[in-house]
Amino acid sequence: MPTMTENLPNRVRKLTKPRSSAQALQPFLEAVSNSIMAIDDRESVFGDASNGAIHIAVSDLGTDEVKIEVRDNGIGLDQDRYKAFCEIDTDYKEGRGGKGVGRLYWLDAFKRIEVISQYRTGTKLARRAFEFRLTHEDQVLEVDDAEHDFGPTETGTIVRFSGLRQGPYSEHFPKRAATIKVYLAAEFISNFLSKVGPVVHLTATTKGGTLQSATFPKDVSELVARGPEAVNKIKLSDGSNLDVTCFLCDKKASSGLVGRHQVHLLGNERTVESRNVDDLVAIGPLKSEENEDLALHVLVSGELLNSNVSESRTSFSLTEGEVSDIVKEAVKSARSGFISDQLDEFDQARRATFEEFLRQQPIFGYANKDEIFASLPANAKSPEDFVSKLALPRFRAEQKREEALSSLVEKVVSGDEVPEDFGEVVRRAAEGVQDNERVALGHHAARRRVVLDLMDQLIRRLRNSPDRDKNHVENTLHSLLVPMRVNAANPEEEESAAHDLWLLDERLAFASGFSSDKRLAAVLEDSDSDLRPDVLLWDVLYGLGPVGQQGGEEEVEDTEPLSTVFIVELKHPGRENYKPEERIEDQIRRYVSEIKDDKIESFGRRKVSVTKDCQFHCLVVADFHGKLKEEVSGWDYIHNRRGRERRLGGDHSNVVIQAVEWDYVLSSSRQANRALLDAAGLDRPRKTDFVKQSSTENDYLVDVAQTPKAAE
Repeated sequence: MPTMTENLPNRVRKLTKPRSSAQALQPFLEAVSNSIMAIDDRESVFGDASNGAIHIAVSDLGTDEVKIEVRDNGIGLDQDRYKAFCEIDTDYKEGRGGKGVGRLYWLDAFKRIEVISQYRTGTKLARRAFEFRLTHEDQVLEVDDAEHDFGPTETGTIVRFSGLRQGPYSEHFPKRAATIKVYLAAEFISNFLSKVGPVVHLTATTKGGTLQSATFPKDVSELVARGPEAVNKIKLSDGSNLDVTCFLCDKKASSGLVGRHQVHLLGNERTVESRNVDDLVAIGPLKSEENEDLALHVLVSGELLNSNVSESRTSFSLTEGEVSDIVKEAVKSARSGFISDQLDEFDQARRATFEEFLRQQPIFGYANKDEIFASLPANAKSPEDFVSKLALPRFRAEQKREEALSSLVEKVVSGDEVPEDFGEVVRRAAEGVQDNERVALGHHAARRRVVLDLMDQLIRRLRNSPDRDKNHVENTLHSLLVPMRVNAANPEEEESAAHDLWLLDERLAFASGFSSDKRLAAVLEDSDSDLRPDVLLWDVLYGLGPVGQQGGEEEVEDTEPLSTVFIVELKHPGRENYKPEERIEDQIRRYVSEIKDDKIESFGRRKVSVTKDCQFHCLVVADFHGKLKEEVSGWDYIHNRRGRERRLGGDHSNVVIQAVEWDYVLSSSRQANRALLDAAGLDRPRKTDFVKQSSTENDYLVDVAQTPKAAE
């Protein structure tokens, strides 16, 4: 009967092609793996316990004419092994994970392949040498003059590869000698870390002469600070297990790999996939006794992986989800059993960061904080991480609460029968609303606390700054309160109109119609004045003027003239040198005289008239020193003698000036904020720690926008 024949070139053509340097190196690494097995066989067959060694020489890297020689002192290609070599898809090494196709990948990758082997036959030694060719016939062509250096009593095999075939192998084969070293170490990381197997000597040279040499396992095992240590096995759904072995190594053990911490998935004792697990481990550098800056290496092995190695040995025939789950479980086992002591310290620091985060951002305290912390992934350890991971759960918690309330309202309105426990359901829902309101209020108060602390720092800085710094810091303080050179009613400047004027007066918290550090000529219709009030407000929502939607999206009632205007003047903290012509009353009179009976450009470029009897509320914030102290000494006391007030007379009888010190502004705002924190049921957090980000002379806590006019 006819026997089916194999078309070798067609079989090789259908092999999986490399798409990376690691995959392009697999044919070479197959030769190294064969050598390791050959040395193991020599010991098991002949009981020869002499040191096994593999010598690898790579030259002309970076060209298509690369040359590789792999020489071992293993058992050699005796008759049985030679027969298996000549059989395509042999099952000779199946019990050891062999696929029987490794040498077919040699043919796919290299132009010329030469094999020389010396082996025992009975009590004598024999030698065979041949070329292995990608042809339809005579693929194994014996040669008589092959060069070798075998001793008279030595067994072993030499495999020589010359030249890369054009295509994927030529494109992806490594060009650097260091890459060969890294991938060789990674492929047999299990043996090298555990100091198992023969000594492997590597020399790799590029065409340009760059040399890399290594001796394994020494160069890898010397990097081990702790291990091997077996930890809890991974239990699979079919009842089988995967073994997990851990090492702590010098970070050099991860050289050439992505990241620091690695999980190596082994198939028949060879690395098939290495995955970076920095995010899963969560801790950066690890330590062991006196060794620091260490990396975690985890080896995972077992029958599931052995039986699912792909033909090319570069992946597993498992789904990505299955492989990912194995990696996660391996890290979980390592974290709980191998580095648990370091995790305790890490988690304590992480928990402290989380507690501080909730104090500063209480809006994320939407549930029991222990439960929230437990829900965070291990790699969430910074405020940015917490926000990223908690934003969606917080949204869902609020949505669930709103849905519960809507359901309650619907039951009441619909007239359906109310269950007996309806009162308890309503009570729980109301408590949820109250908790949500407290959280939102706490978030609002925490944000204000940061602003107050920053204001405190700026005031202190100004009082002690050298003259050269004052202009910059003054503008920083002004910009904290309200952006400089902004007319909030101008649509082109609307985006810059956010402010913190509540620091001065809570009624100004929602002010939307104002100008800051703008010439009156740019604000009034018929003025060419260069006078520049620090802040001029004419639409203070629900407080002092015409009421409309903040930002002017709805019509402001501008048919009636303005009856109230608010002016703010800021004098820099610590200032003492006031000139006689810089009296507050005179400055305010000039502003008022210019504004009265004119029109202010309001939202949408509408003109709003200012009545002749418009009331002007003027707030001056300063430290009472020098001529300023003398000027206000005759004014009436206000705020428990912490401020002064003066009502002007004559043509300016509609003007009231209040002067307060910076410390009063700060303390009164802090007192109000403490009330918010108390109402939210929160502890009063400590002051904010501000970290200077740069050492340049003019670098401050807040960027200064523009500096045409500082607080006087």
